[in-house]
Amino acid sequence: MKNLVLLVNYGGPSKGKEKDYLFRLFSDPLVFPLPKPLPLLLGKLMATLRWRETSKILDEVGGESPLLNQTLEQAKLLGEHLRGWEVKVAMRYSEPLLEDLLKDIRGKYHKVVVLPLFPHYSVATWGTVEWVVKKYLPGAVFVKPFYSCRGFIEGWVEAIKVALEGLKNPFLLFSAHSLPLYLVRRYKDPYPLQVEESARLIAQRLGLPYKVSYQSRVGPIKWLSPSTEETLKELSLKGVSELVVIPISFVSENTETLQEIDLNYASLAGELGIKTFRRVKIPYNSPKWVSCWKSLVEET
Repeated sequence: MKNLVLLVNYGGPSKGKEKDYLFRLFSDPLVFPLPKPLPLLLGKLMATLRWRETSKILDEVGGESPLLNQTLEQAKLLGEHLRGWEVKVAMRYSEPLLEDLLKDIRGKYHKVVVLPLFPHYSVATWGTVEWVVKKYLPGAVFVKPFYSCRGFIEGWVEAIKVALEGLKNPFLLFSAHSLPLYLVRRYKDPYPLQVEESARLIAQRLGLPYKVSYQSRVGPIKWLSPSTEETLKELSLKGVSELVVIPISFVSENTETLQEIDLNYASLAGELGIKTFRRVKIPYNSPKWVSCWKSLVEET
């Protein structure tokens, strides 16, 4: 029997299936710890209220998120570097669904190693994947979060250097996906500390000033701060004219990089007088990243 590496990503909406994705996300009882049956009701409500907006976002990025295809490419690259292992892909909230794949592989592999494609640990990402895996395949083992992995840091450094070409006085802004404060406090979530550590290690290698901010807030509740919008305003007032944005919490392109950063934040930066706004393309197929993931699997 072979060994299996299971790459798990968040997933994302697709045309015609926006409601399915939103329902799965907002009905997750780990992320929304509400008494039954409130998570299911919340999922149905948010799917009804937000699917048109989600569909519009997909239209703005060409009708499709590249997340799944890039994750499949990452699996192919990793498989080429791991002898005696198969590599499969699953998504938490969209197809190919994690639950379905776990049911299908039971009893077929000697060892299953789960590699969530989230650099930083959070209950909202790693935690919910762990919850599903323990339910369907409790014998599977997990790698460690790779926020400080040498290859992960070096992969970002290489990509950022490309974006820095021709700039005289660049400022780095590490924009990470935000989290509701209730989750951070309830679970003592290490996510913000690990995001800060990734940013520190990368900026240290480059010798440039930097700041961490958080994007993708939804609703009236309190989230991690400062927000990316607030930070853009702050940096413009401080005279930053060359801004390089790094989507530090993502390992593949998605609607939040292609629409939220490339369109919304770029437009806001221009309105605020920031002359140069460059977003670092995610080095999803970086050999350094693949090397990092390979070492994590082999350490399990």
